[in-house]
Amino acid sequence: MKFTTILLALMYISVSGVFLVSCDKDDDENTSTEANVLSYGPMPVARGAELRFIGENLNKITSVVLPENIVISSANFTSHTETSIKLIVPQDAVEGYVKLTTEDDTLTTQTMLGFDEPISIEELSPASIKPGSVLTITGDYLNLVGEVIFAQNVSVDSTQFASQSRKELTLIVPAEAQSGTIALSNAADDPIIIYSEDELEVVIPTLSETTPNPVKPGEDLTFTGTDLDLVTSVTMGGEIVITKFVSQGTTALVVTVPTNTQNGAVKLLLPSGIEIEAGEITLVEPTAEIEDLQASYGIDETVVIGGADIDLFTTAAFTGADAVPVTLTEGKINLKVTAEAQSGPITLTTNNGTIVSVEGFVTTKPVATLPSSATPLDELTIESTLSNRVKMLLFGEVEAEATDAGDGFTVVVPLEAVSGNVTLVMDNDETVDLGSMSINAYTFCAVDEFAEETTSIGDLLRCTVVNGANLTDVKLNDVSTGYILNGNTLFVNVGYNTGIQKMTLVSSDATEVDYEVEVVGAGLVETVLYDIPLEVVGWGGATLPYIVEVPLPANAKIRIRVAQANSELQVMDGYWGMGPNWAITDDAKKNVIKFSPEELSKGYVDVDFSVFHDENDNPWWDGKIMFNADGVIVSSISMIIDYSAPTAIWEGSAEVIGWGTAFTTLTWGGYDFSGLKVGQTMYVYYTADSYATMRIGNGNWAALPSTIAIAKESGDTSDEGNITIPAGTSSISFKLTADDINSIQNNGGLGVYGGDFVVTKVALK
Repeated sequence: MKFTTILLALMYISVSGVFLVSCDKDDDENTSTEANVLSYGPMPVARGAELRFIGENLNKITSVVLPENIVISSANFTSHTETSIKLIVPQDAVEGYVKLTTEDDTLTTQTMLGFDEPISIEELSPASIKPGSVLTITGDYLNLVGEVIFAQNVSVDSTQFASQSRKELTLIVPAEAQSGTIALSNAADDPIIIYSEDELEVVIPTLSETTPNPVKPGEDLTFTGTDLDLVTSVTMGGEIVITKFVSQGTTALVVTVPTNTQNGAVKLLLPSGIEIEAGEITLVEPTAEIEDLQASYGIDETVVIGGADIDLFTTAAFTGADAVPVTLTEGKINLKVTAEAQSGPITLTTNNGTIVSVEGFVTTKPVATLPSSATPLDELTIESTLSNRVKMLLFGEVEAEATDAGDGFTVVVPLEAVSGNVTLVMDNDETVDLGSMSINAYTFCAVDEFAEETTSIGDLLRCTVVNGANLTDVKLNDVSTGYILNGNTLFVNVGYNTGIQKMTLVSSDATEVDYEVEVVGAGLVETVLYDIPLEVVGWGGATLPYIVEVPLPANAKIRIRVAQANSELQVMDGYWGMGPNWAITDDAKKNVIKFSPEELSKGYVDVDFSVFHDENDNPWWDGKIMFNADGVIVSSISMIIDYSAPTAIWEGSAEVIGWGTAFTTLTWGGYDFSGLKVGQTMYVYYTADSYATMRIGNGNWAALPSTIAIAKESGDTSDEGNITIPAGTSSISFKLTADDINSIQNNGGLGVYGGDFVVTKVALK
């Protein structure tokens, strides 16, 4: 069978609407006897309206087929001529292509038949409906509805309709629906939306009663009313949200009140977002008191607390002590007294933060008897109960530490003590007034006032003293040191060690008074040890007629001053560099340090004897020095200690995190390391919140040789130089060797790796 397709070429407006027009498929002059449709319309057309086809030889059309397969025979045409066909569009016709048939041919339109379909709403039934129930919508052309839209844009698409026809549509009202107008949409890209004239009333719950009120946390709360089965959650004070219910029906809803709920408003929440106010509820608050109250309680004794609803309490805390969890024993709270407990209220707390203070708790105190008088620095033995709980005595505001002695305690009367009140301080920081004591005048020598808070090395400590006539000795760290007493002003040699030192004043009655003094460095300090010239000639060796006291203070070196340098100077241990057992025979390994005439020309050289060793490479030096030269005059030997601060080469704040973020500011051209010297000390300062790992290396991440030993001392077994550093603010320091300098200068500078810490400064000295 031959099929002919109508080609639509233009449109024109007729009295009744828009017509789609087609032309002949061959040429403008049509001499064919075949049926040919030129146009049809109006478009869109209403169902029940007249549809007209215009063309040639249309008298040969035997039927018109409208979608879907609605056959209208020529006998049912309202008009049928050679150039025109008219017919009424059935109500069940839908959009689609139209076919016109002859006895031996079928013509199909290229343009779809469209309809003017006015969707309308006649009734919403029932007018008041509960979510979850079936809503019936009646009207016309409801078969074209693709979406039903409730208030607040809650929509139901056609796949969820219960049924759908031209005149009626049914669907289940969603839980999220709210009262308001209903909208019907054809769900097109540019949709047609029809709104109902009447609002649909969506049922919400009503409340008649909330019981009990007050309610005890942990117990059930019941809501009565209507349609309570619609509730999905309940909110209470303290931002509590309850979604699991004890039971739920249309007239009753039962929830368990969480123990952390607080007093406040209660609301019932619906899926639509609507909140039903349920009013304020008050929570039952417990009461408590100490039962069988004692006059006082000692450590490990039990305090029994009773009361109403005390099962609500979750923690208890004595004054001065941390809170502990509580449980009930036979309906009571039993608290064991701890060493930290102080007299005062016991604080009981519920899970919702309610606090109840229980009064009446008192700790048992030590009972001690003081002597009527004492002299400063006297050691007193004082009889006392609970002596193990005595921490100190306060003479006025001056503290004196107490030591338990079984049936009492001992205490040394402070030098600063004066006559007046004495207070006992317990280990829990409670105090007991012991009354007054008379303090006798003392006759031993003691410091009245220090001139400065610190003393620099090389300077004398200066202070004023009382009873200076009785001073017989001054000790520094338990070793006698030089001093001068000028009237009541005392000058003391503080030695060479920095930091806190112990200074002791010794009096004629053997009384010793200790003080802590702080000694600080002050640049380069030089102390002459031997200053008789020594000429070294003929390469025959010369032993220094002075033995240096060892070990030297930290960071100390020996400065050798020379008055003449006609040859190299060799500095050795006292055994020609062969060590304590004359056992080092390899010249390359002997304890010999050589200085050229050029090095000696500045008048001195500084020697670090910490590099001297025994035959097993263990650090060793016994203080003896030999020289070998031919024409060198040694003028003096001094000890030098450089207390000057290191010179920062970089300072700031650079995070080093997890081996991924490193400190590379000083790598690959970031700093000129060409001036490094063997023996310089490098410092890397850092801050860490917890234990961390640090690798100090070159620009290629390899650890500097000197840091590998530091890493091993910190516990590293990898030989990769991973140093474990403690939390806090500190530094890692090490003396640069030739290998360290070579690694830095030939491998991209200095970097710091590992994590997690912050590098704050890199310095050299």
